[in-house]
Amino acid sequence: MYQPIVDAMTGRFKYFEALIRIKDSNIPPNIFIPVAEETGLILKIGRWVMEEAMAQIKIWENMGLENRKISVNVSPMQIQDYELISFLRDELIKNNVDPADFEIEITESVLLENREHNIKVLENIKELGIKIALDDFGTGYSSLSYLTYIPVDKIKLDKSLKDRFLSLDNSQVIKGLISLCHGLDLKVVVEGVETLDESENLKIQNVDYLQGYYFSKPMKKEDATLYIENDIKKD
Repeated sequence: MYQPIVDAMTGRFKYFEALIRIKDSNIPPNIFIPVAEETGLILKIGRWVMEEAMAQIKIWENMGLENRKISVNVSPMQIQDYELISFLRDELIKNNVDPADFEIEITESVLLENREHNIKVLENIKELGIKIALDDFGTGYSSLSYLTYIPVDKIKLDKSLKDRFLSLDNSQVIKGLISLCHGLDLKVVVEGVETLDESENLKIQNVDYLQGYYFSKPMKKEDATLYIENDIKKD
């Protein structure tokens, strides 16, 4: 499934996040993904998601669609996979995909164990030309200090953080956080945007990108293609 991420200023489509869903099942990802991690299946699932994403990027490229970037979630266990870098390199070559069209999302938990090793892996990923986003920022072990040394290109503010910061009392906090991120040359994405008011308020805060049900629920790849095509018609 693919959920669009839009430009905060214009509301226009920028790229998709690939989300794992079990077909014909009501089991939410916060249930089956931890199980996949515990059993080690996340490595196989993660590779499949990356393969599918790169193949879809190539399909959109062949269709002449410019905004074809896809962001894929990568778990701490995948970061520990010693074959991850070679796998990514091989998939980029096999699909003839521009690394700029592919992005990975990590969570703060990659900093809990084997920090030096994980940071080195992230640096190697960036050397391939792949951008990295820090997902769910503010939900766990957040420290603004590590934004100065972890090799990421953007942060994604979690919905719970967004809800707190959009209150009148905390509006200056999110403005300061966004300003800090921009000072570190980091883009800022806010997740869980559900209303026009939230979208407009976040625009005022100079957020770069927005994501949430206000813009679209996750969709199948066929609908994602139509979404891109419909956005192009707005030109």
